[in-house]
Amino acid sequence: METHRAEFSIRLTETLAAYGLSSDMAAEIEACLVPVTFEKGAVVFLPGTSADLLFWVLKGFVKLYLPHGDGNRTLVNLARPGDLLGFVNETDSKGRRQVLEAHALTRCSLGLLSHQRLAQLVHKIDHATALRLFEQFNAAWSTLFARYVSFVGSSFRERLEKVLYNLGERFGVDDERGTLLMPELSHDDLAEMIGSSRPMVSKLIADMSKEGSLVRGEKRRYILRAQPERATAIRPRDLRARVAPNAGPKQAVGAFAPLSSAIAARAQ
Repeated sequence: METHRAEFSIRLTETLAAYGLSSDMAAEIEACLVPVTFEKGAVVFLPGTSADLLFWVLKGFVKLYLPHGDGNRTLVNLARPGDLLGFVNETDSKGRRQVLEAHALTRCSLGLLSHQRLAQLVHKIDHATALRLFEQFNAAWSTLFARYVSFVGSSFRERLEKVLYNLGERFGVDDERGTLLMPELSHDDLAEMIGSSRPMVSKLIADMSKEGSLVRGEKRRYILRAQPERATAIRPRDLRARVAPNAGPKQAVGAFAPLSSAIAARAQ
């Protein structure tokens, strides 16, 4: 557990440093977290439930889904230690509500933190740092928007390549055969990530395996070869360089989005 907690601490500190915040702030946030364990397959939260709490991943992996009105859903992210859950929410007459739903992909430990406590920590930020953070958030969300527009305009093959190589950068482990993807993902999971059917994903994976760009590993894992040129319109590392050079690609975009409203108020 200490190893996983150390990974969380390192990623949290690096992300805050990329936004101009000190390691003291990271230590304060970590000290406030209340750890809760979720078994594999457990529901962390559902759409419409209260979003008064934020969830930091301390250990394991969590799947985030966006549900649709027709009963289908899109797998929008795999969260790892250091990532923040529950910041995509909406406000109605009943208060702040979750928009996404979260499920434990593995047995995991999450650190709970209330919005109220987070706001108290944000109020300690000086005026200049608050303005800089606000600019970083605007750049991050703008870049993320551009990435998703590019994704929607891509073919299923291009979408799958982008998803796999993004997972490779975030969860990949060097292997003599290429880059081993650690999360165990089914064809259904991948279909939800690219908005296609399971048979389509099976066909695409078979094509990539035949071409030699993808190798089937053990326990529903995959080994990636060199990245095809056509899947590089907007790479995660481009986002990392533009927004937060020292943080993980996904974390740089979304990890501290819930701070934006508090920071804006503080800047005024």
